[in-house]
Order: sequence, then structure tokens, then C-alpha cells
Amino acid sequence: MLSCPVKDSRRILLLTLIGLIFSLIGVACSLGLTAAPSVAPTMGASATATMQRLTPDGTPLPALTPTETAVPASTRTQYKLSAELDYVARQLIVNESIRYTNRSTDSLDALELMVEGNQNPDEFQLTTATWPDGTSIQGITLVGEKLTLPVPGALNPGQSLELALAYRFDLPATKGVLSFGSRQVNLAGWYPYIVPYLSRQGWLINAPGAVGEYQVYEPADFDVSLTIPDAPTGLIVAASASNDSASGGYHYLQNNARNFTLSASTDYTQYNALAGDTLVTAYVFSGDEVAGQASLDATAQALTIYGNLFGPYTRKTLTVVEADFLDGMEEDGLYFLGSEYFSAYTGDPASYLVALSAHETAHQWWFAMVGNDQAHAPWLDEALSTYSECLFYEQEYPDLVDWWWQTRVQAYSPQGKVDSTIYDFNTFRPYVNAVYLRGAIFLEELRQTIGDEAFFDFLRGYFNTIQKSDLALTDANQFWDILSQYTTADLSGLRSRYFTP
Repeated sequence: MLSCPVKDSRRILLLTLIGLIFSLIGVACSLGLTAAPSVAPTMGASATATMQRLTPDGTPLPALTPTETAVPASTRTQYKLSAELDYVARQLIVNESIRYTNRSTDSLDALELMVEGNQNPDEFQLTTATWPDGTSIQGITLVGEKLTLPVPGALNPGQSLELALAYRFDLPATKGVLSFGSRQVNLAGWYPYIVPYLSRQGWLINAPGAVGEYQVYEPADFDVSLTIPDAPTGLIVAASASNDSASGGYHYLQNNARNFTLSASTDYTQYNALAGDTLVTAYVFSGDEVAGQASLDATAQALTIYGNLFGPYTRKTLTVVEADFLDGMEEDGLYFLGSEYFSAYTGDPASYLVALSAHETAHQWWFAMVGNDQAHAPWLDEALSTYSECLFYEQEYPDLVDWWWQTRVQAYSPQGKVDSTIYDFNTFRPYVNAVYLRGAIFLEELRQTIGDEAFFDFLRGYFNTIQKSDLALTDANQFWDILSQYTTADLSGLRSRYFTP
């Protein structure tokens, strides 16, 4: 068609239409709205009345135009975070930019973000929220941990938008995954993030419960820069990815990850090991060096075992952090494990230190690469991670399998439905007994019912199917549907014993 002659009148009409189209594109781009996604935008927003866009060092930037964008390799949400940790004020100051693509089939009139730092009053302070042209985002609401950002017009399927946030977070002087304690600073859930959106269902945002995890993450790409101007001597920073900065600072890139976590302490001793091509690094407190090496070894062993049983681990690194709080907590590319397990270690692999190192490593499959709604279906992560401990001992310490069943599971005489939610419990032990331990018993009985070949084929098929899906999120229906592809056994009795009718 372009090679054919066009009469003047038709050319004039065509040029007029083209001009109108570009005018409409300009309006959309002023809101950061595009039909095709771009790379993560330049960060920064000032606190002035004009909301002028600034780089982290304060240099003014021109307004974004369509020519400044380029098509990325994926439509995953992209976060660019520039954080400054003030050790004296125990404060985190952050500039964050987000590029979000609507991958659902619905038109969205708002975005919903989780702000875990806003659980307690006066700790999180949103300074500015702006579109790429520097104009303020209007109609924002922040209620508890839920931050709602209205989208003018609508964000249609396949469209993308960009936005920038600036905020301050006064870290609580407590022990936990998001805290500034006397022994370490932990930064998990330290930035606002967009929760998954499911077509015709809505945003997957949950309220905290008395027990368990409630967060739901979509896989995203992260570009994280950290500065610590007043860093104390000997400070070591652990992270979900390796530091790629050659300037002595901290810069991290991690793609297709659920979240990004940091931890810092002047009391860390660092150990490294290789599991295939994966670098495993453990950061342990002074005095726990022997236990730290044992946890590191168990983690590397588990990575190899689970990679063979379930499917390959897709991160380049895995970080282990000894924590000054009770119990363990999985993050993507990093996990925390409480110091009580390190101090209790006697050199025997028949220990909670080794078992829980294997457990937290398993979360890199069932939490990080296969996600789920942790509040309403925690068993899809926790039961599989607990049973993975058993598989670890079968492979690495077969003489200790009976010890594991007796000590880890049967000693608690677990009761309850495997598919319980976190909101069904007020205390931790009944929750663990039902979801974790009864969940492990269910998986063992399932294995005995369908046989090893079908069972392990199912685990590999389940992992690969969900991991390759758009948001890599699973639910109970998918678990049972995929299982039915690997067995014709009647599982109705099994389901009625362990699950809610």
C-alpha cells in the first residue's frame, strides 16, 4: 500500500489523522501510559510544590517523552530503588520508580500496593508520588499496609505506566525481618510493591494474621542501589543477589524474583560454597562459625538435591543470614534462620539447624519460583517445604530419616486440616501442626499411594508448569489438576482425611 500513489486530498487526510494519533499518544505518555512496556524509568521525585523530576543526586531531569522509552525483554513489573541508610537516625530514605504492565484481561482504574512498613504508626512517610512528567498522583489513599494509586482513565490490557515514589522509613528498634536491632539491620518488605492482579478476581492483597505469612508477590525485575554514608567500621551487607558495584558501593540486579532483601551487621563472618554454578554465602554471628559452616553445607547439599528432584534453581546466588529473631523466614534468593538453632548445634546433622536449613532452601522452589497465596493456601508452600526436609535426609543422611519423622513430626502429634488458612489460628504451634506437619504426612501418604515414579514425576511437572506460567502463582485446584495427569489412583479418601470437604 505504501508503494502506491496517493492523491493530495488523501495525503492531507492521512497527515491529519497521524497528527491526531500523536496528540493522543502524548496525552497518554504524560501519565506514563504506553501501549508497549519500556525499561525501568529514571528514578526520583522532589518534595517541592512543582514535583520536578530529579536524579538521586538532585540533578533536574526533563519530562519523559515517548522517544525516551524502549521495549524491554519482558513485561514483568520493574523496580528501580535508590536507598540511603542513615545509621545514626536509623532511617531509610528511598527513591523508587516502578514500571507496571497490565497483563490481565481487565481494565484497571487503580493500582494496589503493599506497604509492609506502614503496619506501625509514624514509621513510614510517603513524601511524593508522581507521574513521569513530574505531576503529582491525585487521590492516593494509604490505609494500613494498602496503598491505592488511582489511574486517570484506565490502564487497559497490555498497556504500561510508570510512576515514582519518594519516602522515608524510620526503622523500628526491634528484632525482625524489617528492623534496626542492636546486632543487625534487616530490610525485608522495605519498599512498596504492586501485588498480583488476577483477571476477574482482583488484587491479591491480604491482611496480616496472628500466625504465618500473608504477603503475595508477583515475579519482578529489580535494580537496587544502596548507600550508607555513616557506615560503622566493619559493616558487611548481605543481599538477595551479588553486589555488582566496582566502586565500593552497593548495587544489585535481580530479575524474575518475588522480592529483594538486605541485611547488614558489623558482627558477620562470611562463608562461601558452590552448589553447581550457584554461589552460596552464609553470614553468621561471631561465635557461631562451626554452626555457620554446617548451615552453609546443608544449604549447598539441599540445592543440589532439590535441583535434581524438582527442577533447576534459577538464581545465581543464595544467601543465608543468621538472624537475631526466633525461627526462620524465607525470602527470594535469601533466607533468615534464628540464632537459637546455631547456638544449639552440636555437630550432629540430626539437628534443627540442618533440618531447617534444608527447609528454608526448599522455599526457593515452593515460595520463590512457585508462588501462592500464603494467607489462604499456605500448605502449597509450607507442606512441600517441610516434606522436602524428609527428601533431603533420604538423599544425604538416610540413617536419619526415622529420626526426622519422630523428632520433627510425630513428637507433636499433629492435628488439623492441611488446607487451613492463617486466619484459622491464634497461636503458632496448632498452625504448624496442621499445615506443615500434617501436610508432610499427607505428601508421604500420597507418595505411598501412587508410587515413587509417579510422585516425583508429579513434583517435577507441577514445579515446571507453575514456574513457567505468567505470574508463577499456584492454587489448590492447579495442584490437584496437575496431579491427575500423573495418576489414576482414587485419592478421594486421602483428600477427605487431610482436607476440608
